[in-house]
Order: sequence, then C-alpha cells, then structure tokens
Amino acid sequence: MHSGFKTLFRQMNNYFVSMNLFQLPLETENLLFRIKGGVQLEEALNKTDEEGIKAGFSEAINKLISKVNSQAFTLSGLGGSLYTWPKTHASTHTSELQEDTRCKAILKHVTAEVNDMLHKASMKLSLKIVPLKVINLQILFEVTRPDHVQGMAIQHNNTSRIHVKLTLPIDVVVFANPEDPWGKLQDQFVEAVTEQLSAMDKCIQRYAKGKSVPMPQAYHFELPEKPTLTTVIYPAGISDENLQPQRKELHTQLGLCNIPLLRRPMAYYFPSDLLANKYLINVHQYIPALDPDEFKVNLVHGSYAFHHCLQDNEEDSGCGVLYHCLQVVISWFNFQGYIDKPVPTIKEMQEV
Repeated sequence: MHSGFKTLFRQMNNYFVSMNLFQLPLETENLLFRIKGGVQLEEALNKTDEEGIKAGFSEAINKLISKVNSQAFTLSGLGGSLYTWPKTHASTHTSELQEDTRCKAILKHVTAEVNDMLHKASMKLSLKIVPLKVINLQILFEVTRPDHVQGMAIQHNNTSRIHVKLTLPIDVVVFANPEDPWGKLQDQFVEAVTEQLSAMDKCIQRYAKGKSVPMPQAYHFELPEKPTLTTVIYPAGISDENLQPQRKELHTQLGLCNIPLLRRPMAYYFPSDLLANKYLINVHQYIPALDPDEFKVNLVHGSYAFHHCLQDNEEDSGCGVLYHCLQVVISWFNFQGYIDKPVPTIKEMQEV
C-alpha cells in the first residue's frame, strides 16, 4: 500500500480510538436569523506606520458601530416586502409586528430557508424533526450587495496619507424562540452586528502587518453540547496552520476538548450551502432513528460527503462499494481540515 495511505489510515485509527463521540441534536424548533451584507468602510489615515493604520481602522469601525446603533441601520427580508429599522423598532408592517408580537409572525412576510431534503425525509419517513428555519435579512445602508465584499484598496496620495476603502462582509446569526417578542429581537440584531464589527476590529488589530491589512471573515460552527452556532472571525489569506494559536485560545475560552472543532473547513452548512454541494452531506440525518432499546448509536462530530456507486458517471456497480466507503471516510478528514487535497477518485485509488 502506498505510504501516504498507510499514514492516513494510521491517523484515522488513532483518531477514532482516542476521541469521544458526540451525538448532536439534528435540528431545532428555534428560528435562525442570518443578517448579511457588505458594510462599506472608508477612512483617510493620517499616520502611515503600522500602529497608525491599526488606530485608523479602529476609529473607522467605531464610526460604523455608531451607524448600526442609529436610525440609518436598516434590514430587509429576502423574498418579501419587509423592511425594518431595528434601532427604532419601526417596520413596513408595524400593525402586524409590534413590540410584543411573537417573532414567528415574521414568517408571513419573508421566505424562510429550510433544509429541503430533511423536510422531505421528515414527511416521507415520519421523522419527528422540525427543520430549522433560516430567515435571511439583508443590511441596506451604504452597500447592499454581499457578493462584492472581497475587494480592498489602500492608496497613497501626495500628502503622505493613506486612503482606505473596503467592504466588511457582515455575516451574523441570531437564534430566537418563535415566541420571543419582536421588539426584544430587534435589539438583539443591533447588539449582534455591533459585536461582530468589534470582533472584526480585533482581527485586524491582531493580524495587520505593516501596510498589509487582512479582510476579516465570519465563520459559524456547530459545537458539541452548544444549542446555538458559535461565530469566529478569521482573517482571509492566512493559513489554518498560522491560525492555530487563535484556535487554541478559543478552545480554552469555550471549554472545548483538545480535538479540532474550529477549523474553517468545519464551518456550519446552511440549507443553501447543501443545495450548492455536488454530494449529499451528512445523510444520516435523513434516516429514521433506530430503536434505542435495541441499538446504541454514536455519531462522529463533523460533516462528511456521501459517495456511492454509479456516481460521477462511473459504471462501478458491484465493484465500487469499498472504494466509496473509503471516499466517505476521507471526505470526513477533508471537512475537518486534516487534509487539503480532494477526495481521490476510484481510478486514482486503483492506480495507487
């Protein structure tokens, strides 16, 4: 056997023997509000050294925080006519969304995103699962297009100042009980966006070097025994290896065990992410639970891709089962960030 595969199998064996297996709840009846949008940051920095640039970014982000905590901060609901101003609790449906209205009333005015496969499986197989409803809200002030958030420009001018213009990709999640009052939830929106901007400032302060300023990006993680998602801000363009000190700090702060849980490939898959993926993810979620009196089921924490016969236009019925089983296992290592190469094809494994 190829030495690379020997090493991989040894790592797999050691990992599964030593780790504690987690059994996570599949879904929840809570509503998940996801607030996204490109928020434009523009500032003229008088000092061009590293400390001056960092201080300038902090000042610019504090200005954005002030805007979020003002009447200018506006959210719109995708797929509907809802517009809301969280700071003042005003909306285009004020008569139906009052301070003490249950927040589930918003479902009348927006299109909720659900895991379609889980929804169908729960209907066909009588699974007692209510698919998580994701309600997408869009930030409107300044920049409204989240697909243009990767660019950053730092320009010099004749007065030895630096003009900074970039778009921060806000991606905030807020969980809410369907019975929570709408007024309280709007306050949580403001707090959550404010906290993420502050976290992005900390990311810039930590990773900016000289005149190089990384773009902060939000990643959401589903952690063992945590009822909600945990959001972490990582800088774009910096390897997972160089992020290890930050992950160690986060593990200590969150009281996590000493196994990978916060690597970027392990980020949570939202329903739209699952639809965009070529392969089915975590297919065990769509299978009826076994009788607990007869079977004990343990689930490994983390995602994997389901590979099966007659996939990828390959005629491998009867001969591809073991190859595909191995592909499933290797995909798990890929999702957890242990390896960064694509899952090998059957032909590649046969050549090995």
